[in-house]
Amino acid sequence: MANREPAFVSLESFVRTPREQPEPHAEGPVAARMPAELEATIHETRRFRAALADALEAGCENVLRDFASDVLARELTLAPAAIARVAQAALERFWEEEPLALLAHPDEARYLEGLAIPVRTDASLRHGDVTLALRYGSIDLTLGVRLAHVLEIHRDRTRAR
Repeated sequence: MANREPAFVSLESFVRTPREQPEPHAEGPVAARMPAELEATIHETRRFRAALADALEAGCENVLRDFASDVLARELTLAPAAIARVAQAALERFWEEEPLALLAHPDEARYLEGLAIPVRTDASLRHGDVTLALRYGSIDLTLGVRLAHVLEIHRDRTRAR
């Protein structure tokens, strides 16, 4: 009788042993032979790239917000009455929070006279910035915050489409 194949083949002959199995993160035959150090370096590089992309996105948004705030501040020097409308709207909205004073840039304090609240100057504020001081905190009405709110509404509307 010649050499015959056995009639029964065990399941173990089709299953790889743990030593033969590729690493869990490996993909394809080349990755299966990749040294662990190289795989760790590639993994860290991918994490760094993702973190860098996130930082770049956040940084660009901040730079654009600051740039837009500067442009709007320049526009407000041409039409400074707009700051009084912002302040009046804030007073109406937050009157129940017991506002104590409005803070504005020294050059713009005169535009806020006549409101039913004392006006204090703060040289650290930019043109067009207003802060509403409350009994228990403050409301930041700076151009950057107002612009961020507008951008958020725009972003939400864009996503909804």
